[in-house]
Amino acid sequence: MSSIIALGSGGFATCATVYLYAGIRGKNRITVKKDNVPYWAFAIGTFSASAGSAFQQIAGIGTQIDQAFQGNNALGDWRTGATAALLTIVTFGFEAKPLKDSICGAVAPSLFAAAGGLWALPANFFYPLASAFVN
Repeated sequence: MSSIIALGSGGFATCATVYLYAGIRGKNRITVKKDNVPYWAFAIGTFSASAGSAFQQIAGIGTQIDQAFQGNNALGDWRTGATAALLTIVTFGFEAKPLKDSICGAVAPSLFAAAGGLWALPANFFYPLASAFVN
């Protein structure tokens, strides 16, 4: 049985990436408000986990950021939840910038899932619901 849209994970991630790029530029018919960029990027990051190898590198960025903080002895005991909190503060605490917000939003699902606990709820709630429409 196919879904409502039948794009697949890789198809959705690609289409959403192109849509986001066209919308950020603002010179096309598609417009994406700067405040909405993290949410689009979060959807891209969520589906990239189950997409092809081109998109699976996004999860690696979150892992590398987390390992950079955990490997720094000057910070003391650093857990993945702290990296997820820091990413959230950087995304929503500063002025909306499309480049920063798209990177942080795309990296967030894999980092949130790795942190576990309450951090994993957005990724674990959103993906099954949305995948029913696109897979």
